[in-house]
Amino acid sequence: MADPAPGPSGGTELVASFFTLAGAGFGQSPRNTFVQRCEAAAAAGFAGIGLHTDDLARTRASGLDAAGMRRVLDGANLRLVEIEFIDGWALDVDAVLFAAAVAEVEAVADLLGGRHVSAGEFRPGHLDLDAAATRLAAVADRLDQRGLLVALEAFPWSAINNVGTAVELLRRAGSVNAGLMVDVWHFFNGGAALDALDGLPAAGVAAVQLNDGPLVQADFLRHARAARRLPGEGDLDVVGLVRAVQETGFGGPWCVEVNTPEFRALPVEAAAKAAADAAMAVLDAARR
Repeated sequence: MADPAPGPSGGTELVASFFTLAGAGFGQSPRNTFVQRCEAAAAAGFAGIGLHTDDLARTRASGLDAAGMRRVLDGANLRLVEIEFIDGWALDVDAVLFAAAVAEVEAVADLLGGRHVSAGEFRPGHLDLDAAATRLAAVADRLDQRGLLVALEAFPWSAINNVGTAVELLRRAGSVNAGLMVDVWHFFNGGAALDALDGLPAAGVAAVQLNDGPLVQADFLRHARAARRLPGEGDLDVVGLVRAVQETGFGGPWCVEVNTPEFRALPVEAAAKAAADAAMAVLDAARR
């Protein structure tokens, strides 16, 4: 692997979330391999990457074992930052499947490290806040043994459909290593205003995913999977949200999660450079 070229990030830690460089849509197998994603991320100036738990087995099946994955990360001067995804816990729970999902996260962390794990609920439905908070606390306590933060994400179409509900869950869970995932698209399309970040409980803002897109009023799932654009290329106040996040004390790392049909069709090197450049432009603007 070639030495990583100097990137645009300087002292700012950028992270390429898994779907940004997957070259495929949500729920699809990645078009770009683990090695290709790492090489492209390093060349673009990213300091870290994200990994979906599904991709560990897939990469190992391709012939690259965990030791080889670690060598790839080390050779590219990258670290694994973001592990995705724990869902299916906020409503009714299949205990066996849920335990297996948490174990998959632990397996990734044991082999490759990690900073935070994203968690949420894809399904719509009535939410029992106390029951969901109890389950969230149990997961957070378990992952705390591996030094992992849990980053709770709200999806506008789901049972946890806005930041206010996510914050209340975090408050009731009371786990010191569980905080809020601020995904720009989900934040604004879930109806949140910047003051939603005032007085956050527990770990505060645990993680950030930078992106952009239109402000929509319906059909959230389809838009989220097809119109999550590069930061600065949509209608959302990305710069204002970055400033509000910084006011909570969060200083990074800054993940970038972008996935539109046009973006995922790009060569992985072009996608990585576009994502890094757009993120840095937004972060630079937030400093002014």
